[in-house]
Amino acid sequence: MDYLDKADKLEKLKKFGLGSALTDRNSISHAEFALFRDYIIKRSGIVVPPEKSYLIETRLARLMADCGKDTFGEFYYYIESNADPSLHQKIINAMTTNETLWFRDGSPWKVLEEIILPGLIEEIASGKKDKIRIWSAAVSTGQEIYSTVMCVDDYLAKHNIKKTKGVDLKNFEFIATDISSRVLDIAKRGRYDSISIMRGLGDYYKNKYFVRDGISWVIDPKIIEPVSFTRFNLQENYHKFGIFDVIFCRYVLIYFSDEQKKDIISKMRNSLTDKGVLFTGNYALYDLFSGEFKPNHYENLTYYNKI
Repeated sequence: MDYLDKADKLEKLKKFGLGSALTDRNSISHAEFALFRDYIIKRSGIVVPPEKSYLIETRLARLMADCGKDTFGEFYYYIESNADPSLHQKIINAMTTNETLWFRDGSPWKVLEEIILPGLIEEIASGKKDKIRIWSAAVSTGQEIYSTVMCVDDYLAKHNIKKTKGVDLKNFEFIATDISSRVLDIAKRGRYDSISIMRGLGDYYKNKYFVRDGISWVIDPKIIEPVSFTRFNLQENYHKFGIFDVIFCRYVLIYFSDEQKKDIISKMRNSLTDKGVLFTGNYALYDLFSGEFKPNHYENLTYYNKI
């Protein structure tokens, strides 16, 4: 449709109820919302309910204006024409919610130290396995995976594991994925502003693993180096990543439909070792895990072992 002049396009869009008035360019109609809702589900799996249609308006209005489109209907058909293939990723970047903290909720890393790591390290020391593999499946700007690497490195140092067990950070493999290329670029740099640093990071870890560089805080390269970052849609096939001992998939399932949640949970189960551990967030998903995982409780946290 992009080859039509503006008047012809607007007339065609109005015919199908997809043309907002040119003076109301940031308002999205019900029909336009339905188009973008389905587009976003198809591309990312994220479900935007009707009561949150404002998210599409506010997050995509700038992109729409940058493309010189006057209505969300025009913008949708421009996207579908694939005249600018980069728009697909820009829309996903705009629509993803990237709320994150250092050591968010605290308890998962206590479980890692007190319950998970001792057994896995014994398996390495006894020769039963070569690598301990951990996946952060919605890594956002990196705080979750770097919290995990810092936790592991600190645990190894505090317990003198390299000397007593012959196990060090080289025996760990950390995979970090996200659907948003924008947040992955931030995560890869390992550089954070003073506000980001304050959100959940205590002085102990800040002093041990960060240095000040102007107005930024830069994480120790030894914490960055073990991490492999990859853009990945959780609706895709997981086989290329192999099998993990621990998966963090926290505060992301809430954005999917129940059917998609079940599919993702099933695929994550198949991506875990026997008795592998899945961390979600602090919300009830018990009915979706039936027959797939055994729930365990630690303080205010529920985490899941593969069964």
